[in-house]
Amino acid sequence: MKKIIIMIILSLVMINSNVNAGEKEMKVKLSIDNQDVIIRLEDNSASAQLVQMLPAEFDFTDFAGEEKITNFLRPISLEGVPRGMIATAGKLFIYAPWKNMGIFYKTHSLVPDKNLIELGEVEQGLNIIAEQKNKFTAYMEIIK
Repeated sequence: MKKIIIMIILSLVMINSNVNAGEKEMKVKLSIDNQDVIIRLEDNSASAQLVQMLPAEFDFTDFAGEEKITNFLRPISLEGVPRGMIATAGKLFIYAPWKNMGIFYKTHSLVPDKNLIELGEVEQGLNIIAEQKNKFTAYMEIIK
């Protein structure tokens, strides 16, 4: 009987943890020419610093035919932020050596890169980013 009660309690704790984790999920919207890109952010200090800058406009340019890059409005501290990310299409990231932000619209590598810090992942509208051929401005805001 004690084992059953303990199992029930553990199950309830796990269910409650999953509910609470879902409440922390943060999303942002990137608006480009009246089209929206939805990005789910990672729960780390770098993403939190990005959120503190929003709403804001960012000027993106193409880099290497597989990512769009931009600079932050102000410096971001990378201290204690987990490093290492696989550079796949849809990832929002910081390139640590340059301390800039980017979005892969094509997969760059299937091997983790310690120079990359994951900020989030595009959930909707990756094609909108990929279709931008020139420099473009995007308005980023938090989705409530």
